[in-house]
Amino acid sequence: HLKSKAGQATTPLDTEDNWEVLRKRVVEHNIRVIAKYYTRISLSHFASLLHLELKEAEDMLCKQVVKGTVTAKIDRLDGIVNFTKPRDTEEILNSWSGNLNSVMTLIGNCNHLITKERMVHQVN
Repeated sequence: HLKSKAGQATTPLDTEDNWEVLRKRVVEHNIRVIAKYYTRISLSHFASLLHLELKEAEDMLCKQVVKGTVTAKIDRLDGIVNFTKPRDTEEILNSWSGNLNSVMTLIGNCNHLITKERMVHQVN
């Protein structure tokens, strides 16, 4: 038996739990490394790099995305993982503002065309 910090003997179950925690941490680290070097990877290749079954690799990736550790989207139909760089708040707001300006321009154009149609039909 191994001795813990308190001097108590640990059971084999404790050591197995520790190995499982270590294994998960190594997989999480490897996911971060893959996200750093890949922008697009097949889900099967992703799983093989991690030495995991497809389902477990996908589950581990989903947990990392939910935690905010990596930013990724999974296209399940094509079996592709797309990693993206996290965008900062200012970039997101600028993009949103630009999109809003485009929508407002389109609304203004529609308003102008509607007014023009009304004027043409009122004359006739």
